[in-house]
Amino acid sequence: MNNLKELRASHLDLLKESGNIGAAHAASSLSMLLNKSIDMNIPSVRVLPISDLIDKDAERQVAASYIQVDGGLKGFFFMMFDMEQANALIQELVPNGNVLDDEMGKSAFCEISNILCGSYLSALAAFLKISLTQAPPNYAVDMAGAILSEGLVELSLYDESALLIDAVLFDRQKGNRLNGEFLFLPFPDSLDVIFNIAEGKSFH
Repeated sequence: MNNLKELRASHLDLLKESGNIGAAHAASSLSMLLNKSIDMNIPSVRVLPISDLIDKDAERQVAASYIQVDGGLKGFFFMMFDMEQANALIQELVPNGNVLDDEMGKSAFCEISNILCGSYLSALAAFLKISLTQAPPNYAVDMAGAILSEGLVELSLYDESALLIDAVLFDRQKGNRLNGEFLFLPFPDSLDVIFNIAEGKSFH
């Protein structure tokens, strides 16, 4: 059984590469949904201690979605945006919507979450040659430290680290750049899948 700290640079490069494939699909889906050109890329994938993630910008106000992943890879996937940037995303779908709106705002954020997280997970599943399913997202607005403390406490029993996946969205029409964060926490037995399949494999 492996843990995230054992991931080498080559593994992280492959996770980043599969993430950028997913980002391209996500950008296409968002562009169709919003009827404008959206670009997206994954500039980095890092392994960080869960304690550092909780302490990092602990009081930063964020909107987050939380998705359980099942199938050939099991774990949890978070998507977080600062409240101001989350509102900008929501208002592309719902004019005057915001993160505190429990109906339209929440629905819009979860729809975007399904597209962004689903595209990354689909690309990862294709790379690993496995099938994945994702549960409907849970939604929260709070300080980042509070959201992560609640969401990661159970997972910290399995692994003391998490994958931090930086995501950048760019709205060509407005010239806006939105910076989000994905956190992926695969269960330890699922990490074996990544190690076993990623060994010796590269993208062409």
